[in-house]
Amino acid sequence: MTERNYNIDFIKALAIISVILIHGLSHDSLYAILAPYYIWQTVPVFMILVGFNSANSFMKKDYDRLSEIFNQHYIMNKAKRILLPFTFIWLAQVLIQFFYFDNTNIAELFRSFLEGGYGPGSYFVPLIVQATLLIPFIYLILKKQPTKMMVVLFFVSLLIDLSSTWLDMSDELYRILIIRHVFSVTLGIWYALVKPKLKVRWLVLPAAFSLGYITAVHYFNWELIIEEYWHSQHAPSYFYVLFIIIIGMEFLKIKKQSFLEKTFILIGQASFHIYLTQMFYFWFVHKRLPDFNGFVYISLFLLIPIISGIGFYYLDNYLNKKLSHQIK
Repeated sequence: MTERNYNIDFIKALAIISVILIHGLSHDSLYAILAPYYIWQTVPVFMILVGFNSANSFMKKDYDRLSEIFNQHYIMNKAKRILLPFTFIWLAQVLIQFFYFDNTNIAELFRSFLEGGYGPGSYFVPLIVQATLLIPFIYLILKKQPTKMMVVLFFVSLLIDLSSTWLDMSDELYRILIIRHVFSVTLGIWYALVKPKLKVRWLVLPAAFSLGYITAVHYFNWELIIEEYWHSQHAPSYFYVLFIIIIGMEFLKIKKQSFLEKTFILIGQASFHIYLTQMFYFWFVHKRLPDFNGFVYISLFLLIPIISGIGFYYLDNYLNKKLSHQIK
């Protein structure tokens, strides 16, 4: 049995904590701590890791056809891990919308399911669902000539992104489509395929290019032909994000020995559930708490989503195991 890579869990823990900081801190505060270079890159981190983990799974099972990948186990496993916990949070939000906010627009309430529910970062759920469907195709495209096809898909993703601007796609639709993250997923798959032979130094120049792009759009207000609202959440940024992930994967030595390591590993493993609870927290709870400041304010908006998310993670696992035993 392959030993679990706790470095990945640790990176995911840092990423989900960063997500909460994005939604809890002001833009001025985020810029003051240079957030564009790390905190604001959290969704690309998750998307790269989704591609990386999926590709590793496909390689271990020696899949080389779509029919092998899109089996019942793949579909049911993704539905269980993504859609079931999301549906629980979404139903809670719908009940609050209906009974607390008197929102009786049934069509709008059901449409919100496709849009990822309510709250900051709700677009992430539709992105993950689309990534689940797209990753097998990208994996098979990259499998035989990973680097060559990765470069091709870089330009393809740029073209798709540009087309959304030329076609004047609505902000609401663009927000929930995977367009801007096609290449982040691609890089994750590419990294899994070339990892045994990859030298970190090969990514220094592409990462430097990405770093320049991130700096230009965030700090010099460059208005490029790519969609502007999402700033550096586009293909040119992702070599830098991958570089940071690889540094963490190669040089972190997380062994699940100390209390701190165990805590971060647990947060990483519960990261999707924490994402859902922070979404709910900032949508409904945050504004209804007393107006705290400073350390208390930051502690509350960090601890409430994290602790409730971990509890949700344990509950979800317990119910899934109980259901599995009943089915057997």
